[in-house]
Amino acid sequence: MTNVDRTLNRVVGRLSDQNYSQSFAFYRLWFNLGRKHLQIPSNGIFDTIWNSRAKSLAAFGDGGLTHPSAHLILRFARDAGSDQILAPHSSGLQSRLSARLLRDFFNNNLELVENGKTRGNEGGFYADVNLIARWANLGYVEEATIRHEILQSLISHPTLWDHQAGSLIILFKLAGATFEAYADPSVIDRCFELLKDHYNRDSTGMGLTPRHFVQSSGSVKMGLVRVRAHT
Repeated sequence: MTNVDRTLNRVVGRLSDQNYSQSFAFYRLWFNLGRKHLQIPSNGIFDTIWNSRAKSLAAFGDGGLTHPSAHLILRFARDAGSDQILAPHSSGLQSRLSARLLRDFFNNNLELVENGKTRGNEGGFYADVNLIARWANLGYVEEATIRHEILQSLISHPTLWDHQAGSLIILFKLAGATFEAYADPSVIDRCFELLKDHYNRDSTGMGLTPRHFVQSSGSVKMGLVRVRAHT
């Protein structure tokens, strides 16, 4: 890895609302220099986002399940795809990133289960679920995957593991309307049955119940959680 590669990774890993415009311009300059003079790979933009996504979300997260900086990763991928210098190296960037995220999501879900003790090890998994939820809203996740696979993979065990419960909360909070539009109602009902059982069974869990995630009124997505969580 060249110094340019490391520098570009740090830029994406430190994105914030305050530094975004300056950081994007800096990235654009050094990516172009790297391509011309240091032969950094043409898929470097994908690699930069992939390698830096968790660090970026962790750095500016609120310590909870959802990450307020997740939108910056999506914004960066979108802007790279429309930039004169970066676009030739960003073909299908958001679709490729969401596909890679889903591959790791399914694999890591089972890995956390097989480890047998997930509490405290879910941070990177939650970061990816935040991005999956947002890309689902934007149409970068196939309808069939939303309808038949994502929720089903989280509720396939008889009871929920901590990382599965947290992931359901993230998906319904960030993309509840999307999943309501495509998933079978019986699947959504099963998700909330398992959530209620999970938090009733282990009241310490994350110190939270589904009620804690539905405080904000007026949101279609939050409304889905509120209605389902208390029926």
